[in-house]
Amino acid sequence: MTSYPVKAIKVSHDVIETLVDRGTIGVTEVATALDIPKSTAYDHLRTLEQVGYVVNDDGTYRLSTQFLHIGEVARNNHELFVRGRDEALELVEATDERAHVQLVTEESRRCAVLIATRWQRANLQPQATQTYPTRIQLHTNAPGKAILAHKDDETVERILREDDLQERTPNTITDEAELCADLDRIREDGYAVDDGELIAGMAGIAAPIVTEDEVRGSIAIYCASDRLDTDLRESEFVDMVRETAREIRANFIFT
Repeated sequence: MTSYPVKAIKVSHDVIETLVDRGTIGVTEVATALDIPKSTAYDHLRTLEQVGYVVNDDGTYRLSTQFLHIGEVARNNHELFVRGRDEALELVEATDERAHVQLVTEESRRCAVLIATRWQRANLQPQATQTYPTRIQLHTNAPGKAILAHKDDETVERILREDDLQERTPNTITDEAELCADLDRIREDGYAVDDGELIAGMAGIAAPIVTEDEVRGSIAIYCASDRLDTDLRESEFVDMVRETAREIRANFIFT
């Protein structure tokens, strides 16, 4: 069991994550979800409200838009976003806007999406229920596998040992031997594919962005599987993501 230096911060984190999962809820629901006293749930919610991270709507609580500001600041200061934003947007144009482009890095052994064009709430239909998923395990998608494949052997072994290979769809690779073989193929080919492994019906191709021995992230193209006229590995998108990854890598090295 993980020991946290400041347990109260961990409780506040869990309160926030509960609001992320459930939307607008009350004190009792938070207390029940976290198995903590109602008084503790109330104190954390009230404190989060006072510092501006939670809004109280007549006794029920929701996250404030302050998190949007924090996320934008974090993203805008991220080196991969700074050095790869223009190239990612140019890649969208190169696909004639037929596909979604993702610029992805890794944080705490999870995918952290810096750009997800045309797959963000502002660009979706009002009735859409899902934006591009973030904070997901590396093995479940093309950009994550591209990153994982270029980590050192010791790190890969530790991730496989300590993280359950959870299934996102029936196509997600959850067998360790099969995943290792896929990672070997990614290293050899210079790109990763996702054939409905993250989201059923969606296909993706991603290339790693690596400078010397450091994996900076990856760039990916996704589209509906039925919009591909050929096998994933024969798609024109393969060369497009690899070329974009090389351009972003050059930005790290020469600028």
